[in-house]
Amino acid sequence: MTKWAHKKEGLKKVAEDWFSAEAFSKLAVIFLAVEILGLYVAKQLYFMGLAQPPFSEDINNVGNALYLFGMIILMTIVLLVLFKLRRTKKLLWAIEAMAIFSTSVIVLSVFFPTNDYIVLALTLLILVWRYTHRQSVLFRDFVSLIAVAGAGAFIGISLGLLPILAFIIILATYDIIAVFYTKHMVEIGKQATSNNFAFTVAIPTAKHTFELGNGDLVIPLMVASSILVNGPFVNNGIIAGLCLGASFIGLMSSIYTVSVKKIPLPALPPQTALMVIVIIIALILGW
Repeated sequence: MTKWAHKKEGLKKVAEDWFSAEAFSKLAVIFLAVEILGLYVAKQLYFMGLAQPPFSEDINNVGNALYLFGMIILMTIVLLVLFKLRRTKKLLWAIEAMAIFSTSVIVLSVFFPTNDYIVLALTLLILVWRYTHRQSVLFRDFVSLIAVAGAGAFIGISLGLLPILAFIIILATYDIIAVFYTKHMVEIGKQATSNNFAFTVAIPTAKHTFELGNGDLVIPLMVASSILVNGPFVNNGIIAGLCLGASFIGLMSSIYTVSVKKIPLPALPPQTALMVIVIIIALILGW
């Protein structure tokens, strides 16, 4: 009797596991699509001479990493305050609109480098469609991926390897604190998904809808973009690709653990750890 009960419990746990081939395939498609698009944008932006370090003109100055992290902390505080206040949705939509506008211009300018009118027209069309279809999860994903491609490519080409490493290590540490200790990142995620803000990417499956923070996609793109155009390696393109592969493995491990444990987990720590390992090995072996 006890043995049968244990069998039933085991079957129940298997049935409740959210992870599936569908989840894997959708995540793989989304990850590959946004990273390939982002790398293409990064390469073109670099050739167009649009790299712009945020703090110091020296792309290898670690102050650039500290400045970026400070901006993230500031933006997080702003979002938390706005989520706590009433009747602030319009302001949050305005913040999202500015992010969509700037990143759409970055991405579209690569495809229409000589025609600002087309870039502006398409960007406005994206914004109009977004705000006339606010409940569309599919279009929310679309604008999120545009934002990831634009921001990741632009920031990535503007930083050297050392600031990128410092930034992702600091951010991964912060991610652990924000999810497990202060838990404010979990709150931001809940608010973003409940209001369908483009701060996350939804991966709907028959069993469960996974939500990825935009950072889980933008950070590997930043690393790969930085290495692709500013890397010190003999084969920058190969190392950039290996970092993306390592990041995907880390992301997949987080998704699998979430599907089994049913708890929020930060995806950046395993992604960061694996990318750093790839970079260290490449430096040691002189690749």
